[in-house]
Amino acid sequence: MHSEPMKPRAAAAMAPFSARVTSLIAGHLERGRVGVEAVASQLHMSRHTLHKRLKEENLTFAALLEDIRRERALAYLKDRSKPLVEIAEQLGFSELSAFSRAFKRWMGKSPGAYRSRVA
Repeated sequence: MHSEPMKPRAAAAMAPFSARVTSLIAGHLERGRVGVEAVASQLHMSRHTLHKRLKEENLTFAALLEDIRRERALAYLKDRSKPLVEIAEQLGFSELSAFSRAFKRWMGKSPGAYRSRVA
């Protein structure tokens, strides 16, 4: 018996639902702010169904969004030429102060303090 290579569509269907949602969130963040309604629409489902499917994996939309924002924040902060305000905007925060509060919650220090220690 020989098995055929998995077709891309079949591979996508086998990926965890959260991986598909994460990919869509990342794409939306690159274009600006991201909302649960927009992601649900792209998956051809209601917001309720999206939340329900993520709950089956013990995840929430907010947790996935926060994980992506944290990972990107850490990467963006390595570039000392990038202003914190720009980083906050790229991560979809309404203001620098909102980004700073979130970052301090994630890392225990302000973005500026973190940047000065790593970069």
